[in-house]
Amino acid sequence: MAAVEEQIDRLLALPLDEFTAARNELARELKRAGDTEAAEAIQALPKPTVAVWAIDRLARTERDRVGALLDAGEALRAAQSRLLRGEEAGDALREATAQEREAVRELTARAERVLADAGRPVSAATLERVAATLRAAAVSDDGRPLLETGRLTAELDPSGFGGLTGVPAGPTPRRARSPAPSAAERRREREEEQQRRQELRQRARELERAARAAEREAEKAEAVAVEARRRAEQARAEANAAAVLS
Repeated sequence: MAAVEEQIDRLLALPLDEFTAARNELARELKRAGDTEAAEAIQALPKPTVAVWAIDRLARTERDRVGALLDAGEALRAAQSRLLRGEEAGDALREATAQEREAVRELTARAERVLADAGRPVSAATLERVAATLRAAAVSDDGRPLLETGRLTAELDPSGFGGLTGVPAGPTPRRARSPAPSAAERRREREEEQQRRQELRQRARELERAARAAEREAEKAEAVAVEARRRAEQARAEANAAAVLS
């Protein structure tokens, strides 16, 4: 498995235009060598989109900034979990949201540079997909290790994290087999999970509105302070001028 992961890392680090041919050739080599399982795994690897290719490149060149995003995502998940438990976490959520927003902004700006250096057109839509995938991967159980290792192969949706496609970051530990839940239990669990998500989204929207309102008030206060300082400086200048004339 480790050898296959190394080969996958090599493929994902290639210029995007070289990916398909290199993947197919590697799959043929593995098949000729008798490693059918590895060949199938390589052949099934989808070509990343332009946005995902840029993100995987950032995972290799901007490790500190990707790490900062993952830290912010973990803090955001922790704050959201506290809210779901009915605990007070407004300040923590606002701080984590601000940190996540800044990390995404910095990485998106660097993704724009990566794409420009690779000679690829940089559209607003592509950068929006970069930002959306970064936000989703930072808080998704499956997306976090793929983002950290640069093994994403599909874009993610922040609203649901569905349809995640990527390369496993490592072996999954075996778990004891438990009795399969009944249809009614599965339905109830889905309903409860949906309700929790709805409550969380609503609470997050409320806190986001409150944070934006506070930011607007702070901006107004700053503008008033600036104007007051300007008037004070003008009055002092006029007073100094009057003193000289007298």
